[in-house]
Amino acid sequence: MQQHSENKTERFVFMVEKSTLEAIDDWGFSRRIRTRAEAIRQLVQIGIETTNSEMKKADARS
Repeated sequence: MQQHSENKTERFVFMVEKSTLEAIDDWGFSRRIRTRAEAIRQLVQIGIETTNSEMKKADARS
C-alpha cells in the first residue's frame, strides 16, 4: 500500500452499522493498527487502489 506524505487536514463524519464498525476494528486490531481512523484510511486506500487496478485490467481487455 502506498503511503502518502500529505498532511491529514480534512475531517468528515459518517455513520455505519455497528457490525461494520466492529469489522473495521477487528481488521485494524489484526494488523496492529493503533487507531480506528488509521484503519479506515488504510481500508479506503486499499479500496481505491483495488478499484483502479480492476478498471485498468478491464480497459486492457477491451
